[in-house]
Amino acid sequence: MGAGIGQRTERVIAAWQWLLHRLPVQAFRKRQARWLSRRVPPGNKLRLSQRIIFILPTMRGVMFGFGAIIVMIIAVAERNLVALLLGTLFLSLFLLSLILCYRNLSGLLLSAADLQLFPPRQRVFKGDVADFRIALTAAGERRSHQDLWLGFGDDSMMRLSIGAGASTTITLSTQAAQRGVLSAPRLMLRTQYPVGLWRAWSRPDLAMRVLVYPQPFTCTLPATASRTVSRQPGEQQASCRSGMDDFLGLRSYQAGDSRRHIAWQAMAKGQGLRTKQFVSEGDQTITLRWSMFQGHDPETILAFLSYQVLHLSRRQHSIELRLPANVKVAAGQGEAHKHQLLQALALWEPPV
Repeated sequence: MGAGIGQRTERVIAAWQWLLHRLPVQAFRKRQARWLSRRVPPGNKLRLSQRIIFILPTMRGVMFGFGAIIVMIIAVAERNLVALLLGTLFLSLFLLSLILCYRNLSGLLLSAADLQLFPPRQRVFKGDVADFRIALTAAGERRSHQDLWLGFGDDSMMRLSIGAGASTTITLSTQAAQRGVLSAPRLMLRTQYPVGLWRAWSRPDLAMRVLVYPQPFTCTLPATASRTVSRQPGEQQASCRSGMDDFLGLRSYQAGDSRRHIAWQAMAKGQGLRTKQFVSEGDQTITLRWSMFQGHDPETILAFLSYQVLHLSRRQHSIELRLPANVKVAAGQGEAHKHQLLQALALWEPPV
């Protein structure tokens, strides 16, 4: 008998899963998203009101309300005054909790804690966690908001309470899975205050964004990379100095050159007496081009270029960037220039 019950249970579960797969879940979610965008349009600041607060009874509330109605019906049928008063009390508590649950969200002010610009000031690399700061302010000096849950989804909800006239700031995180401009998902703000008979919620969109740079992939700079020695006006060989960090090339031997810098291997190959030239890291302008990593898919090329930008910036090189679709960043160096290069990589779109 136990085996038969187990088989029937498995058939019921299989039938339920089959039904779920046949339901147009994705189409329903798209329609819901379009409806929410009209009902609760995006904005950096939003005060919760009747139009954007939704409320329904919980399972506990349905059972409580149904029980109160049953008590009322029996009391009227039996003409029992005590039962009638008890049923009336239950229904009063049921409706009072509805008002208190709605009031717990009503008037609450939500706003993006960081100034939203384009391109966004908040920046992360692909694969990292993007943080979004949200400020919540109570509806008034005498209004408090208890037992609130806020998050991007059911798996990232945070519990908080806001005292009378107070405000608080919380940080929510989401995974940066794609480069470019990442928009924060719609928030889920809900409460079951005071006794869990009703559930009120809202889905605000604070239009928060973060710029996602390509994830850097370790690679070596091709030997064909364009390297130009930066010179000040009036200087001819001032940037080419022996004993510096990077090998620039060979030149003809001149009297007075150090024996340590003579290219003995070149002389052995019959190329004559030549001297090695070295250049300091800050004196080179390196042009990063798309064609350096030709043969890889676009996202991989962007990842290689992202690594080179970080690597060369640490070595204080002057960097120029050229991408397809006539995207060009002039040569420069420094922290601001590094972010300008990474921003160009993050926002690049393939030509149509």
